[in-house]
Order: sequence, then structure tokens, then C-alpha cells
Amino acid sequence: MTAPAFPDMANIKKRLLIDDDIVAAVSSLTAGSDDPRILISISRSLMANSSVVEELQNQLHGQIVGAVSILTEHTPYDKVFELVDEIKSSKATHLLSIGGGSVIDGGKIALLVANLQVKDAEALEELAGSLGNTKDIETWPIQHIAVPTTLSGAEFTPIAGATSSITGRKTGFSHAFLLPDNIILCAPLSLHTPEKLWLSTGIRAVDHAVETICAPGVDHEIAEFCANGLALLYRSMIETRKDPESLIYRESSQLGVYYATAGISRYRMGASHGLGYLLGVLGNVPHGITSCVFLPAVLTYNLPVTEDPQTRIAGVLDVDSASDVSPALRDFIGALGLPNKLSTLGISEEAIAEIKSSALIHPVVQANPRPIKTVEDVAEIMALSG
Repeated sequence: MTAPAFPDMANIKKRLLIDDDIVAAVSSLTAGSDDPRILISISRSLMANSSVVEELQNQLHGQIVGAVSILTEHTPYDKVFELVDEIKSSKATHLLSIGGGSVIDGGKIALLVANLQVKDAEALEELAGSLGNTKDIETWPIQHIAVPTTLSGAEFTPIAGATSSITGRKTGFSHAFLLPDNIILCAPLSLHTPEKLWLSTGIRAVDHAVETICAPGVDHEIAEFCANGLALLYRSMIETRKDPESLIYRESSQLGVYYATAGISRYRMGASHGLGYLLGVLGNVPHGITSCVFLPAVLTYNLPVTEDPQTRIAGVLDVDSASDVSPALRDFIGALGLPNKLSTLGISEEAIAEIKSSALIHPVVQANPRPIKTVEDVAEIMALSG
């Protein structure tokens, strides 16, 4: 079926398709193409534990030209270039990315590399800083169809991140071209997603919503969308924890992500995202888990300057006041069976020290509503993280 009449954010509404039948959904999106050639880029767990590739191959009558499980967590540059080689050698007309944020982000960047004929990691690194000035990439003929199986929200944004083989850090890319041409929400596919991954990426989406609501100067309408997304996620994730087979609550969570990402390409996120990027790379921690440990702490740190938006969040969470938001979210994360303290992750002292020093020059950390100017400020958030 086609998407209901959601608000048209970043031109997403017309790209969105909700269908429990992945074969029918893909077929409808490629029906207007002459001789479609579909390359599937899929997560390793889905490749191993589901029959989706076989179903697509059997029912789409030769349209599938390959299926690869190349992309890994945090999207390393070398894996992106491996996918580019597959895109070129298969002569694909469509890239079908099925998986979580790393698979979808990797697909975005791979198409960018192929389109602009980026030769190597050094050229890709240089491109990250100048991409906003690039005008002629919308004409790239390969269509990108994103099918998320987690709640990270990569499918709804014109931004992507990959881990640089030069700096070892996450590098961000932003351009309208990066928004997938089509997005399919297929709740049954998420049944193959491990519970911890599904729920932790849901907390990542909660982080998107909360840090947007708390962003300085946020538009009222965008904040309202994010509040709606937070409400959907807060209710449906608990129900999914109780009944993992319920497609209704899984789809509700997916729609929550749609709303929760309304401002992610318009506003800088805060220290929960920024410190999460650093912990992800330096501590090898998935971004969903970084949000689990940092979001409550950052909310407490930011409370002196974000009391009004946190009061709004308190209403969504049905707690009394802004000061109750952080403990409520920490309890919510714990009720989902997820870690809610940094100390439980086993991060080395060396990594912690590097996170503290790197935070002072990280642009997302520095966009935090309450300034983070010293190592002691970072240490305060770390201490609040438990």
C-alpha cells in the first residue's frame, strides 16, 4: 500500500511505501524501468538467517543481478569501495539496501563514490568537506531503495557517515542526493533483527527526537513532529519487548522513527550524538548503545539551559517535570533490557581519555545547547553516565 498522508518532510512522503510483502513492494518500484538490474546489499545476519534474498530471486524473474553482504558496523571506507566495485561490475540499475544504518549509509556513500568517480579514500575524505558545493549529482541513474530492519533512521535522512581509513574517525556526508529514492517499511523483515539491536536502535531514534526538541532555535512544527515520534517509540518499544512477534507495534516503531528524524538534517544534534560518535569508533560500541548510556546523562547536564524543551518531553513521557526526564529515560532503557550506564561497557581508560580530549574539537559535541569547553565538562557527562 502507499504511505498515508504524513507531513512532507524533506520530500520523504512521496518516497515512502509501507508493505508487509517485500517482493510486491520492490516489484512495484521497479515496474516502470526497462530491464531493471537489482543489486541487493544486505546485512550479514539477514543473509544468513532469512529467506528474503531467495524470495526476491525466485519471484522477480531474473531482475536480481547479485546479493552481497559487504558492509559492516560503522561503515569503513574500504567496505564502501568494495560495494562500489560490485555496483559497477553488476551494471546495476537499482541498489536495494536491506539492513540497518550501516548498510543503508554504506549504500548512500557507495552510490556517491560511483557517481562522482571518487578514486580512493583520500579523495573521499576531501569530498566530505566540499560535498555541499557539488551541484550535478542528482542525475545519477542508479536508484537507491532502502529497506530498514532496525530503527536507526538512516533511511529518512540525506546524511550518511562512514569510518575514515585515514583518521580512524567517523566522517559525515550531507547532500540531498543521499536521501534514498524509495523507502520500504516492511515490518515482517524486522522479525529477523536481534531484539537488542532492534531496541537499542530505537533508543538511537529517541535520541534523534530528544536532541532535536532541545536544539537551540528549533522550529515549533519540527519539534511537534519529533514529540509525536518520541511518543510512538516510547509506547511501541515496550510493547514489542512484551510481544516481539507483534507487527503492529513494530510498524508503529518504524513510523515513530519517521517522525523522530524530522529535524536531523536541519539542526545540529548535541553531545549525546557527538560523544556517541567518538565512543562508537574508539570503543567499538554500536550507536544505539552509545545513546543508551549518554542520552540520560546529557539531558541532566543540559537541564540548566533546556528546561522548557525538557518540560515538553516530560509531557510525552507522562512524568511531572523537566528534572524527571533523564531518570525516566534511564529507567525506560533499563526496562528494555539495555545497558544504561557507561561503566558496564568495559571501555578502556585509554579510550575514555581520548574521548575526553577529542570531544573538545568535535563539531557535534561543540553544538551542544550547554557549552562543553573543558575536559572537566566532558568528565562531568561521563560521571553522569554512570
